[in-house]
Amino acid sequence: MLRQVALDTETTGKNDDGTPGEHRIIEVGCVEIVDRRITGRQLRFLINPDRPIDPEAQRVHGISSEMLADKPHFADIAPQLIDFIRGSELLIHNARFDTAFLDKEWTLLRLPERTADLCQIVDTVALARKINPNNQANLDNLCRVYEIDNSRRTQHGALLDAQLLAEVYLAMTGGQASLQFEEGASVQGMVRRWQRPQGAKLPCMRVEHARHVKHVETLMKLAQGHKLRPADEEGAFIAGSDWSADFDMPYLAKGKEEGKKDYAKRLQAQLQERLGALLSSEDLSVLAEVNAADKKAHQEWEDRVNHKV
Repeated sequence: MLRQVALDTETTGKNDDGTPGEHRIIEVGCVEIVDRRITGRQLRFLINPDRPIDPEAQRVHGISSEMLADKPHFADIAPQLIDFIRGSELLIHNARFDTAFLDKEWTLLRLPERTADLCQIVDTVALARKINPNNQANLDNLCRVYEIDNSRRTQHGALLDAQLLAEVYLAMTGGQASLQFEEGASVQGMVRRWQRPQGAKLPCMRVEHARHVKHVETLMKLAQGHKLRPADEEGAFIAGSDWSADFDMPYLAKGKEEGKKDYAKRLQAQLQERLGALLSSEDLSVLAEVNAADKKAHQEWEDRVNHKV
């Protein structure tokens, strides 16, 4: 029996050289594959890292410190995670990144083993570059190449990315192979393209209210800097998101004589106006609470780093 586990993590950030540094894992997702079939067994944890999340990382995954305040620590979920991956062939997209973070967590727990001791690791980025040298190896592009529906991937999420990685891996390595060989038939000819089983859908996970409103704010900020098309007025543009026309707005360019602070104020005013059109008063209150909690956590972290507390 060949048992594989597709795994992905989300983190509080990373050092400039890509190493964990003082950063921690905040989400881990695993999907089980047995004999080249996705079994439906999966694992997902949100984890309290006891430190702030870098704004750049939060823009990628949409997870805020507020969402993790009541979640378990890594030490609490480590035994279950180790049991799930031990002895498997571990499929990780850019394995160097995720294994570095996992190995840091094992070290903090004073465990003698590292990820490579628990599992055989397969870096699916390296595998994709070998199989498709003329294609980009990022997960979104591989989903496009192998016709795998990734329309729900508006932000990174460990479990969803692990689910997509499992399907990409099976498609990339030839799908489900037939065991009935006819005389004169080649192995290559017996392999058919991986297809998601008819009627099967990736499960829709409930999105926490706080995470939803923060996601809308993140998309709106990204939309402000994304030129979609020229406007009717000569030299002007419409900014927005390719996901929805709800994010369309005039593109605000910085004036030649305009100071950075004044330009930032114009962008912030536009942001608040557009959020007011998309979110309810209750949503805006929740968003304000999330942003205030993140700001407080970041300030507390800065104070600790600067030895002010």
